Amino acid sequence: MLVKSRQRLSIALIALLLFIVVVSLLFPPSQWIPAKVWGAQLESAGFKGMILFVLAGMLATSIGLPRQMVAFIGGLAYGVMPGVLLSFMAALLGCYLTLQVSRRFLATWVAQRYPNVVTQLDKLLRNDAFVKILILRLQPLGTNLLTNVCMGFTAVSHRVFIAASSVGYVPQMLVFALLGAGVRVGSQTQLLLSAILMLISVMLGVALYYRHRQRRLT
Repeated sequence: MLVKSRQRLSIALIALLLFIVVVSLLFPPSQWIPAKVWGAQLESAGFKGMILFVLAGMLATSIGLPRQMVAFIGGLAYGVMPGVLLSFMAALLGCYLTLQVSRRFLATWVAQRYPNVVTQLDKLLRNDAFVKILILRLQPLGTNLLTNVCMGFTAVSHRVFIAASSVGYVPQMLVFALLGAGVRVGSQTQLLLSAILMLISVMLGVALYYRHRQRRLT
């Protein structure tokens, strides 16, 4: 049931992205003057603007705002590769911040109040934690905040969690940075490419899930 729900959410986000692409083709990004002005203002702030962007993105993602949105703004303001790099740093720092707060200030209380929940989480992640976290990160509408908080209740090492999150973050952040950069330069090709990459990202996550499940059953 949970898997079907995640699949429906993934399909919904893909449909939304395709809708954005179609609208962008009908109404060229070069006409999106306010968005281009906002991006130009952020870019004009130079290195200070980059630092503020990373810090703001870190705080935003640490409280549950979508990392995809941060990547879109990064692509809009700085272009594809700088946008991906800066938004990736922001999302990873936000992930680490939430994990630390959860582990230091919530884990003991949750373990005392809901011991069965913590036991089930530890049991779920006892084997193949990296792959399971990676599958979660590859889902377009994954609950980023909930995942980060819950990981703080488990014995999963920081290294494994951050490594899996790092790999899983890249595909969708690249997609949305491309989308933002397409608006920035008025490129319909980049908008179409972002939709294709989103499909690939979702298919990769689903393939990993079924491969992992099949291996567990054999």
